[in-house]
Amino acid sequence: MNKLVVISGLTASGKTALSVQLAQKYHGEIVSADSRQVYRGLDIGTAKITEPEKHGVPHHLLDVVDPTANTRYSVGDFQRDAYAAIDGIIARGHIPFLVGGTGLYSRAIINGYGFNDHPNTPRYDVLQICLTPPNSVLTPLIKQRNTQRVAAGMFAETQSLLERGVTREFLYNLGLEYRLNVQYLAGEIDLATYYDQLFYQTKQFIKRQRTWYRRENPAVTHYLTDPATYYATAVKLINEFLKPCR
Repeated sequence: MNKLVVISGLTASGKTALSVQLAQKYHGEIVSADSRQVYRGLDIGTAKITEPEKHGVPHHLLDVVDPTANTRYSVGDFQRDAYAAIDGIIARGHIPFLVGGTGLYSRAIINGYGFNDHPNTPRYDVLQICLTPPNSVLTPLIKQRNTQRVAAGMFAETQSLLERGVTREFLYNLGLEYRLNVQYLAGEIDLATYYDQLFYQTKQFIKRQRTWYRRENPAVTHYLTDPATYYATAVKLINEFLKPCR
């Protein structure tokens, strides 16, 4: 089977930066596995990678859906498009990296769930590197990220989406930032409450992510907990994974 490297893990754990470094080293391309970054215009609130941050690495499945349609992009939609993107990368002779924190998206590819008339069987030989640093690392990063997003114009971004025809219900159902953004813009909560709720809800979301990722297939998954050693450890794992005799 063709080989696929998956970089998964907790919110704010460093997946984006690590994946770009690794894709640069291995001449790879990145397929996003994020259920909200597929939507055009949802940039600040989803921490979508910027063009300078990509450092020339091709990225796929970002900005592929118009949110003004107010329709959800399903797991089956993602699997179909991800298979096409991954197979295209392989055809170009590059290493595909599947990167993101939407666990069901990643599993749909790793386990080969039977959507869209595909057989329910794995399609790739997978190495999954899962970033799960302790809360002592994540807590200050979450607080800093929340403040930076508001300063970068997250409320204005959400207001623009509403003015373009994206419904409040659609944004609300995206959860976390966008749910609270529409409440703040409607005057339902003040800024102090906004920050308190965003911090609390993000921590609860990370707690659920930890439970999810503990159930990953141990045969293909390696957990990294120290950001200082992410890159070196990942390189060792990938070098072993890519050996022709494997």
